[in-house]
Amino acid sequence: MTVSRHPSVLLDKVFTLIGEKTNKEKAPLVQKFARILFKNISPADLQGRSDSDLYGATLSLWQRFSHYDSAQPFINVFNPKITKHGWQSEHTIVELIIKDMPFLVDSVRIALNRLGITAHLLLHSPIAISRDAEHHLNNVNADLISGSDNSAKETVFLIEIDHQETSEQIAY
Repeated sequence: MTVSRHPSVLLDKVFTLIGEKTNKEKAPLVQKFARILFKNISPADLQGRSDSDLYGATLSLWQRFSHYDSAQPFINVFNPKITKHGWQSEHTIVELIIKDMPFLVDSVRIALNRLGITAHLLLHSPIAISRDAEHHLNNVNADLISGSDNSAKETVFLIEIDHQETSEQIAY
């Protein structure tokens, strides 16, 4: 279910940036990924954000997702900085990619609560995917791709948590 039926000008700018700045061959697939990722974001969660930072967050997650090997979960926790990552956030970012399974969102929320960490934004999307033998994405979809032997469902998370100052906090 989509939170808002009204298109977001900010997200339209993000999709335009993807079309302009990513590889022309891959841009439609990256845009499709971004539309799935942001399909349930509330208008309140878009307030105060810039198109360039949302674009950077999308590309960061996409770069990992596009070559993900589902043999084990991917977890990346970092403080994005313009000089290093090309985008920024006042929060620490958690990128998580995992084979889809029941209770993933609840499990992530419980883990954060146990650590006493607040999630300021928690985007999650189960995505039907098709990959080649080298784990490169061929297609993404909101639903399973019928008739494909290579289709599976993976869930991506983009989470903004309380800013973690030290490398020890980030590693924890």
